[in-house]
Amino acid sequence: MIALVDCDSFYASCERIFRPDLEGKPVVVLSNNDGCVIARSREAKALGIPMGVPYFKVRETIAKNDVAVFSSNYALYQDISSRVLETIRHFCPEAEPYSIDESFLVLDSLKSSDEIAFAKRLRRSIKRFVGIPVSIGIGQTKTLAKIATKLAKEAKEGIYDIAAQKDPDSVLAGIDVEDVWGIGRRQSKKLRAIRIRTACDLKYAEEGWIKKHLSVVGLKTVYELRGLRCFGFREVPDNRKSICVSRSLGVYLTSYDELSQAVAFYASLASEKLRAQRSLTDTVTTYIATSFHTDDFYWGTRTIRLETPKNDTPSLVKAALEGLKLAYIEGKKYKRVGVLFTEITPYEVQQRGLFCDTGQSVKLNALMHIIDKINFEANKPMIWLAAGGKPNSQKWVASASMRSPRYTSYWDEIPLVKV
Repeated sequence: MIALVDCDSFYASCERIFRPDLEGKPVVVLSNNDGCVIARSREAKALGIPMGVPYFKVRETIAKNDVAVFSSNYALYQDISSRVLETIRHFCPEAEPYSIDESFLVLDSLKSSDEIAFAKRLRRSIKRFVGIPVSIGIGQTKTLAKIATKLAKEAKEGIYDIAAQKDPDSVLAGIDVEDVWGIGRRQSKKLRAIRIRTACDLKYAEEGWIKKHLSVVGLKTVYELRGLRCFGFREVPDNRKSICVSRSLGVYLTSYDELSQAVAFYASLASEKLRAQRSLTDTVTTYIATSFHTDDFYWGTRTIRLETPKNDTPSLVKAALEGLKLAYIEGKKYKRVGVLFTEITPYEVQQRGLFCDTGQSVKLNALMHIIDKINFEANKPMIWLAAGGKPNSQKWVASASMRSPRYTSYWDEIPLVKV
């Protein structure tokens, strides 16, 4: 059997760990620059606050119902996610992190009578050790575990074993086909056109038609609904095929100098992520955009190809700034900046250029390693590229006026207990 552990209202639950006074009260978390609602507690959902709605549209509802509002605090969320995963692996070493708030577990070593007891013990332990409530779904495959987790959120004990049901098909008949893991909106339209409306309908769909119209991945989903494992299990996630750092700006920028500082800063962040997974890139894309709500909306993007794949900050920042020069149009008010790395390859299989200075490359790699180590141990930028400006002093940094303290990862923000 496979289980899926899903943290309930994860971002909102992270905020409640250090704010127990918010237990049972509505909580929402906003996106970068406090633009849109990206997370809601159950109480906030009950108020009718939709996901992704612009903050200004629900400001009145939030004020009227005394909803607690937080800016995104990704340093806190990532650390709490790591603690949840560490607790899970203490109980089940075969755990695959799927997202920041979800992990798959292989329960093959357990007897069927022990699965629910195991899930109850794990759920209690995560709540006790980390403070996060979770829902656990159990099924023969990842797809069935996903469906079971959806049902577990409504179950009294937060646990649902779809294989233990007397009539699993009746359970699948209550799941809309678009809610099946891996079936997107476009695919669900094709399926509904031939009267495949539920997960049960999809389970018994004609294989030839599925393979032709939904590809091999769609056929694997059908098999998974039938209880046959088709999607692999990875305890260590694959490296990213692309890396993007994109932000809404705190203020409108018009001058090239100001934009170049933002591009250099975000390219530096992206290069750190690239080195963290021991990868290289030879394709750097820079894009800038004005506000979507203006009449003269502009989205400028340019891609620069490097002669050989690299991962050092100076080379990648230089390429990103070359792209900015080509994309920049004077006189416009820019509200968004982003840097994207594609064509990513492992460091171990890099192809060097014919005239590459090997000695210089070795020195540069050593320098990047030392800088990354210093910044990682300090948990904040101690050494940075001057082109990106001094961290925490750029006027264009997105607003996060309602961000809670980074309780677990910054020394000067650790909570104090009065005795």
